[in-house]
Amino acid sequence: MVFSLLYNCVLGILVTLALPFALLQRIRLGKYKSSLPQRLGLVFPSFTKKEGEKVIWIHTISMGETRAVIPFYQKIKTKYPEAKIVISTVTETGQAEAKKSMPSADAHFYLPVDFSWTMKRLMKRIQPDVVILTESDFWYQFLYQAKNRGAKTLLINGKLSERSFNRFQKVRFFFTRFLSCLDKICVQSSEYALRFELLGAPTSKISVTGNIKLDACLPLFSESQKNEFRAELGIEPSDFVLTAGSTHDPEEDQILSHLEKIWDTYPSFKLILVPRHPERFAEVQTLLQSKGICYSLYSQRGQKSSARVILIDAMGVLLSCYQIADLALVCGSFTDRVGGHNIFEPILLGVPVFFGPYMQNQRDLRDLVKLSGSGKQVTIDEIYGAVHSYISSPLERKVLREHCLVLREEVKGAIDKTWRESSLILESALLK
Repeated sequence: MVFSLLYNCVLGILVTLALPFALLQRIRLGKYKSSLPQRLGLVFPSFTKKEGEKVIWIHTISMGETRAVIPFYQKIKTKYPEAKIVISTVTETGQAEAKKSMPSADAHFYLPVDFSWTMKRLMKRIQPDVVILTESDFWYQFLYQAKNRGAKTLLINGKLSERSFNRFQKVRFFFTRFLSCLDKICVQSSEYALRFELLGAPTSKISVTGNIKLDACLPLFSESQKNEFRAELGIEPSDFVLTAGSTHDPEEDQILSHLEKIWDTYPSFKLILVPRHPERFAEVQTLLQSKGICYSLYSQRGQKSSARVILIDAMGVLLSCYQIADLALVCGSFTDRVGGHNIFEPILLGVPVFFGPYMQNQRDLRDLVKLSGSGKQVTIDEIYGAVHSYISSPLERKVLREHCLVLREEVKGAIDKTWRESSLILESALLK
């Protein structure tokens, strides 16, 4: 009782401090319009469990985690076709991806702030038999209230960064309580397994199953589809295409400044810019205008254009843009405020990847890609030289692409391992 009261008080203070900023973002940028009422617990999903039904609740965070869980979701649908599946996310990009990639789910909604009274109400409505968490979105009341109602609980693709580990060590009593609510913990690596053990998780609960993000089954374009999409964007067959994905401020400005000289040598060079957040589309468009760069918009595709830069002003297009690229530049890695994004997605599509020095949130992927030779880590000042060298060297392009294909085959199997380790938990809850 005392712990719960303390937890609610601390969370209440954090929400109070964050709410004015969120409201300002909503007013100025239109952000959080769809998510804020649910996140604050003012609106609940319409889903209600019926007598005799089995309910599986999958919780993800953002777009990357949502994409990664798709094959696991499909296995559940195949094995337990009668079960109801609800999916919660934290971000709007994650919610959009869940609705797009898993439309057959019985409900999609945002996870509300983790107050005990909010989670009690939500659990009473959903009444899950199984709760599946992904990666590292740890909410105590969410898990505690699920266990309190008799649900089996499972963490898949678990990870615990060094930074998070150090933080949780300072409040080990809290994290141990959280871990006690988990029936099974499937983690990406032995390093993460050790961190969970040191924070109090029983070894018997932990299994190393690999990173399911590396085992994702992404929809691949045929050659004709690639050509059609390139034509829609005004890209000629002979053009060299660099897709800069998941860009943040000030990365667009930095990239454009450093790559401006490329067009002097390679006038057929095309740059596709894909901002991470939709509220920044207009901001990046204004930047292109201020620099006097000839650009086109994805929303106006199909029109004849000689644009050097194509700005993607829509969500859910990044994977398509990677597929038509000769080289991917995964951003969020040239600013220490972000710490990197999923650099393995382009490799799954057979496209070599460059990325920046700030990869503290993606260290495993960074090391894997560098060791395999399927990508390069560069500073912002090295971008021009690295891209210029890559365009001018057919041998370098051939070698990196071959390494991508080899690595893609080597890492397969995480989904199957995770499914095997999870099956007993699922069966015990869904077949009783």
